Amino acid sequence: MRPETRKSMEMLWSAKWNLPKAAKHCNLTHKEMKITFNEYCYFHPPTYNEAGEYIGSVAESVDAPDLKSVVI
Repeated sequence: MRPETRKSMEMLWSAKWNLPKAAKHCNLTHKEMKITFNEYCYFHPPTYNEAGEYIGSVAESVDAPDLKSVVI
């Protein structure tokens, strides 16, 4: 995954950016960003449980695939 795409995914994941800002940062259309982020969410575990308690971070999810095989 390109560094700018990874940054966009992490910022969306932590709700620091909205989809248009993330898409613009990595030069993707809104549709491409939605598809890519959906795949990212599928392969990365949640960082909080349903009670709102912290259980980990995106950086700790080392077993998640790199999404190089995602075709847009």
